[in-house]
Amino acid sequence: MDVLVVDDEPLIRESIIRNLQEAGFRSDEVATTEAALVAIEEAAAASGPPFLVVTGLHLGPGMDGLALGAEVLRRWPEVGVVYMTCHPDALDGHLLGPREHYILKPVAPETLRNAVRRLTPTLALDRMPPWVGLGNAVAAALGLRGAAGGP
Repeated sequence: MDVLVVDDEPLIRESIIRNLQEAGFRSDEVATTEAALVAIEEAAAASGPPFLVVTGLHLGPGMDGLALGAEVLRRWPEVGVVYMTCHPDALDGHLLGPREHYILKPVAPETLRNAVRRLTPTLALDRMPPWVGLGNAVAAALGLRGAAGGP
């Protein structure tokens, strides 16, 4: 798994996952921060943690997205965190570190892809198909698919 998507809204998770998969990223999804930590622990034990966690800020009861990001960065400092929010003022007072970024909901596909690319380590990009990041229109014109499986 390259990217773990965490959001309590199924339609948001579905949209983000579809966008990431079209861009060539292997993605998984969970609805809660607790499930996210379990998924990352399992991935880390199997083959390494995801390169990135994309999370909403307000996730219902329990830990919020900022607390999840802090815990992820504490346990796995190499993992990037992208926060999604409808309310950018929710980040007031939170200084983002070099492995953090935020984007506004509703999330534009290119905004998401740029945030993910910005925080994806270079070595991860080296193992992805060469058409990752071309954009749907260019990939379609070249007869390529965005999925990691290739044409």
